[in-house]
Amino acid sequence: MRQIGVVVETCGEKVKVRVGRATACNHCGQCSAAERRVRSLLEPPKEILVEAFNQAQAAVGQTVELSMPNSTVLVAAVWAYLIPWLAFLSGAFLGHWLGPSLGIGQQGGSIILSVVFLAGGYGLLRWKNKRLEGDRRFLAQVERVL
Repeated sequence: MRQIGVVVETCGEKVKVRVGRATACNHCGQCSAAERRVRSLLEPPKEILVEAFNQAQAAVGQTVELSMPNSTVLVAAVWAYLIPWLAFLSGAFLGHWLGPSLGIGQQGGSIILSVVFLAGGYGLLRWKNKRLEGDRRFLAQVERVL
């Protein structure tokens, strides 16, 4: 995955880069120029700050190209989306099965355990994020200054 952004801060061997977050609707060519202008007025700009290793020795204000292997992006997406979803579903099914024996019914058990498991899934993500904070595989790399 490649992105282009502007360096806004340097922190040792890392930099913070402001990049535009892509959406599925960006420049598909299906709407007219007038419709695109109206959409750009209605939608706020979608910019995010990305922390990256500064291999290219970029300075604040420079436009840079960031890269990250597609396999790393896929692993991060699985952790961010699939783990909480699986935790939620596991809690719902387990609550449906255990609810009557706990005296709260199938629906009550499903609701309560799905929320508890979802919170546990997000807790797991937070713990994993702290463990991987310094891992170079999960941070973008500044490839070059444009």
